[in-house]
Amino acid sequence: MPDPAVNAESQLNQALQEWRRLAEAEGEAIQLCNWPLVSECQNALRDLQPRILEFSRSAREQWANLGSQRHGKQEALRQALGGLIEIESRNYARLTALRQTAMARLEQLETASRTLRQVHRSYAPKAPAAWSSFS
Repeated sequence: MPDPAVNAESQLNQALQEWRRLAEAEGEAIQLCNWPLVSECQNALRDLQPRILEFSRSAREQWANLGSQRHGKQEALRQALGGLIEIESRNYARLTALRQTAMARLEQLETASRTLRQVHRSYAPKAPAAWSSFS
C-alpha cells in the first residue's frame, strides 16, 4: 500500500507544478494580448486553488508525524509558494501596465473624437430649417 504522506505530498507537488505551468502560460498570453487564453488560464487557476489548499492541508497533517523532516518539507513548500507568488505578481504588474496604456490610449481617442466633433460643427453647413413657410 502506498505511503499516504508521500501520496499527499506528491499530489501537492503536482498541483503546484500545474499552477506554475498555468501562471507562466498566463504571463505569455498577457504579453501577446491573447485575452481568451488569459481568461482560460485564470479560470483553470481558480479551479486549481481549492485542490492545492486541500492537498496542502493533508500533507501538513501527515508531515506533523515526521519530526525533524517536517521543517524541511514545510520550507520547501514555502519556497514553492514564494515562486508562484512571484510569477503571479509579475503577471499582475504586466496586466496593470497594459491597462494603464489602454486607458491612456482611450483618453487620446476620446480627445480626438471631441476635437473632430467641434471641427465638424464649425465647418459643416447649417441644416435648413424644417419649417420654412407654407406659402
